[in-house]
Amino acid sequence: MQRTILQLRFLVRSSLRSLSMLVLLLAAAVDFRLRRPLSGAEGAIRIHTWCHRITTAMGISLRVTGPLPTDGAVVSNHLSYLDILLYSAVRPCIMVSKREVRSWPLFGWLTAQAGTVYVERGGHPSTYPAVNQAMAEAYCTGLPVLFFPEGTTTDGSEVLPFRRGLFHSVLNNHVPLRTAALRYTIDENNGTATVANDVCWWGDALFGPHLIRCLGLRGLRADIHFEDRPIEGTNRFTLSENAQAMIATMYAALDPVAQATPNTASVPKPELAQAL
Repeated sequence: MQRTILQLRFLVRSSLRSLSMLVLLLAAAVDFRLRRPLSGAEGAIRIHTWCHRITTAMGISLRVTGPLPTDGAVVSNHLSYLDILLYSAVRPCIMVSKREVRSWPLFGWLTAQAGTVYVERGGHPSTYPAVNQAMAEAYCTGLPVLFFPEGTTTDGSEVLPFRRGLFHSVLNNHVPLRTAALRYTIDENNGTATVANDVCWWGDALFGPHLIRCLGLRGLRADIHFEDRPIEGTNRFTLSENAQAMIATMYAALDPVAQATPNTASVPKPELAQAL
């Protein structure tokens, strides 16, 4: 009987959050249809407010530590499709994403309105000039440009070695490179659910069933830490290796036990973040 009640509560939570998320995504799409952004930077600023609302509706508690980046490049570990929503909820930024995201229903169109730079996973050298040009234009917006150099999502057990391609743009445009680390935790009373399988999205996990499980979780928390000290490196090899080492250290320092009571008051409100 107790198990049946828990399952029913899970389904109710997941259904209500799914509906809230869909309504907000549709509202965001209408907003952008009626008022097309004049630039990628304007779109990123406006999507920031919507992402803040959407992640709240999804039941995610968010704690942010460290100074928010104001410009240049930012790199992070990559765990889930949630990462993009959360970073956009924290601070307006230009995202770099795999090209497949552009074809996702609704969400892909919204990311395009927000000035997202799309790159081919394992792209051919012939695509490099276009990507480098798009990155240069993104840096000129005055917003931080965030990308995930692991090139894929993981189960959170480690920070993978970084792919070096996009680090060319950091050196070519002489922008500072800063790091961020993201970790998820959930309450213990979630049955057999785990962060690795029910929050992190990796391998051949199907998006729909995974999202339903994720939205039904109790006490889903995200902890993001920004490091203000720029990463040094004279070439893309040392730059990527130094950034990966820093993020691995930052990620390990985000002890899940210490996040039992997230301080949501530290999350900047949309109107404040837009003014940065």
